[in-house]
Amino acid sequence: MAATDRPHAPTAKARRRRLFPYFRHAVLIAWSLIVLFPIFWMVSTSFKGSGEWVAWPPHWLPHQPTLYNYQQILAVGPLATAPSREATEQVYNIWKAVGDSVAIATLSSLMALLMGTFLAYSISRFNVGGKNFRYLVLTIRMVPPIVIAIPILMYYAVLMPYTTDLLLGVRVSLFDTYVGLGLLYVATTLPFVIWMMLSFIDEVPYTLEHAARIMGAGRIYTLRRVVLPLVASGMMVTFLFIFILNWSEFLLSLTLTQPQVSTLPVLLNKFQSAVEGRLYGPQAAIGTVITLPVVVLGILIQKHLITGFSFGMLRK
Repeated sequence: MAATDRPHAPTAKARRRRLFPYFRHAVLIAWSLIVLFPIFWMVSTSFKGSGEWVAWPPHWLPHQPTLYNYQQILAVGPLATAPSREATEQVYNIWKAVGDSVAIATLSSLMALLMGTFLAYSISRFNVGGKNFRYLVLTIRMVPPIVIAIPILMYYAVLMPYTTDLLLGVRVSLFDTYVGLGLLYVATTLPFVIWMMLSFIDEVPYTLEHAARIMGAGRIYTLRRVVLPLVASGMMVTFLFIFILNWSEFLLSLTLTQPQVSTLPVLLNKFQSAVEGRLYGPQAAIGTVITLPVVVLGILIQKHLITGFSFGMLRK
């Protein structure tokens, strides 16, 4: 065989190109393990007894699995370390917290989605606020919640009752109410809804609306029958995103609520006793319970999530 007929040795660039897929998969697997480890540890701790919560070296899996942690949070009754049944039911009644979280997170997410979709449509089609208004909307959400928590608390608990009593003769307060917390959730998630829905509405060709207008359809009818069906998957994605934000929100709920309204993240912080300190087992159990509705909701609308995340790329 002639020297020119010998196969060429792979160059360094060719070797890097050939090894890159393996390196990429290794990085993705390592990152997935890092992200999923807290979830694994939470679920594992929820089945551990009190002796294994802070054991060293740590028990990666429970040596003696138990459902006692779930019995404490799901059954209405006293904890083993609680002084009385009445005090325990008042502090650890998870079913009331579940109802409060479901009602507030669902209704506020739906309201924010409805308002944000119409606002995003007006910005996309009529350039409301100018060219840079869409960016200014997003900067509102960059304000830390702690900055607005105390002023809102003072307004809800002090200024609003005084003002309504002076003007109407009736003291009205939004402190520790479903309406007060829900309105604040709507206000804090509305910028996200506007920003996300803008990206979906911008992808809808304006020619479709123009054709509907030529055929005699009004603006509202066109929006309802032409635009909204095309961005329905995007609305599902947006709803799930802001629902997760409202479902897991802690600071505002802790600041603006008392015994009348109690969400699950606030209840999660109350699991502690004078004997054992912080009850990591029940906390892990309630954390697992909090996570399950989001996972189930994501599975139920999985088809819409895939369509929503790929919206625009498929059309192009």
